[in-house]
Amino acid sequence: MNRQTFIERLRVWAVRADHEAAESFDTAKLAWQGQAGVLHALANVVASGNGGNDPADLRKQIIFERQKVLDAWNQDRDPVRAAGLSGEVQGYELVLDLLKEVDSWSPLQAGTTR
Repeated sequence: MNRQTFIERLRVWAVRADHEAAESFDTAKLAWQGQAGVLHALANVVASGNGGNDPADLRKQIIFERQKVLDAWNQDRDPVRAAGLSGEVQGYELVLDLLKEVDSWSPLQAGTTR
């Protein structure tokens, strides 16, 4: 899978999560919002080139960020905050699953990812 396809899939998933959030209530809504936030953010990072030219490096960065959120989720006893954090963790998990389909991608070329 190339970089553009990866970005497009992240954006499609983010829009789906936004839709689910709009249709959900309470903590489910917060979880979907957390997931959508991660997916939108990572799509933008990769599109901007800040994710690097190596998917393996991006994977390491995502694992690090996911672990920080997972630690916060495990420590937070407030169900409202925990719901949002659980959605963020799920967003990172989706991205990590998608990255399994990427071996490498070419460097960004100006104007090709937006």
